[in-house]
Amino acid sequence: MDTRIPLRRLEVFCLVVDEGGVTRAAERLLVAQPGVSAQLRSLEKALGAALFVRAGSKVALTEAGDRLYHWAKEVLAGGAQVQRDIDDLARGVAGSLRVASSMAIGTYLLPPLMTQLRKDRPGADITVHISEPAAALRAAEIGEVDFSVTTWLDDPGPETLHAEKLWEEPLVLCAAPHGPPSVDSVDLAEVATLPLVGVPSGVAFHKMLHDQLRRHGIGELPTVIRLGHAEAIKQAVALNGWVCLASAYCVADDVTAGRLRTVRIRDATLVEGIGLYHRTAKYFSPLQDAALGALRQTADAKRRATSTV
Repeated sequence: MDTRIPLRRLEVFCLVVDEGGVTRAAERLLVAQPGVSAQLRSLEKALGAALFVRAGSKVALTEAGDRLYHWAKEVLAGGAQVQRDIDDLARGVAGSLRVASSMAIGTYLLPPLMTQLRKDRPGADITVHISEPAAALRAAEIGEVDFSVTTWLDDPGPETLHAEKLWEEPLVLCAAPHGPPSVDSVDLAEVATLPLVGVPSGVAFHKMLHDQLRRHGIGELPTVIRLGHAEAIKQAVALNGWVCLASAYCVADDVTAGRLRTVRIRDATLVEGIGLYHRTAKYFSPLQDAALGALRQTADAKRRATSTV
C-alpha cells in the first residue's frame, strides 16, 4: 500500500460512495465524469485492491472498499477538525464551535443557548448552520461541524455517528384566536376535518409526524397548503383562520402574545424528539464541551418539568 495517498483522492472516493455513483459525484464536484473515474483507478492502483464491483446498473463496495470507506471518513473528519483548531490558534480566538441543525430547532431552540454561551466566553467563534436533517447529519459525519441537533427519527443514522435523544417536545394543535375549532379540545380524528397548514412531504418533520399518526390509526392528514418554514406556517394560520400542528417551542411566544391559541388533543400525545449527533471518535474542545453541557442541562430541565406535570 502506498502511504502517500492524497486526501483529495479519499474525498472523491467517499463522495462516490455517499452519492451512489460516479455520475452524481462528478455533478457535485462540478467536474467531468472521467476525472472522477481516473481518481478511483489511481486509488485502487495505490492500494493494490479493487474497491468497487458492478451490481447490475450500479456499483457496490468490495470488502476492501468498505474498510477503506470507514477509515477514510475518520481521516477526513479528523483532518477537518485539526485544520479548524490550527486556524483558531492562528487567529487567536477562544475556540470555535460549528453546529448544524434542522430549521425549527436552529431558529427557536439553539439561538438562546448559543448566544448565552457566547456571552459567557468572550472571543469564542460560534456558528449555527440551518439545513435539512440529512444535510446536518452529513456535515457532522465529514467534520464540517462539531455536532448536529435535529429532529429525531427512529431510523438508524450513519454508523460513524453517535446518536443521543436529548428530550421530547410536545406537538400542539395551534389555531387563530377566533378561528376554528370553536372548542378548546378535540379528538385526533377531528384534526382531519380542520383547515390544516402542513409542511412539505418528505421532510423529516413530516415523516416524524406521519409515523406517529399512523400508530394512532390516522392516515395522511389533508392540508390546505404546505409551507416550508414555521414562521410562514404561523402567519398563514393567524391570517386565515387555519390550524397547524407544531412543536410547542415554535409557538410559545405567539401563544403568550395572543397571536395564536393552542387546542388540546384529548386522545393522543404527539411529540418531536430532539436529537444530538456527533462523530463517535470526535474530540471536543472546552468550548464545544460547554455547548454540549448546555444542551444536556436543558434536556435535564425539560425532563424534570415533564415528570412533575
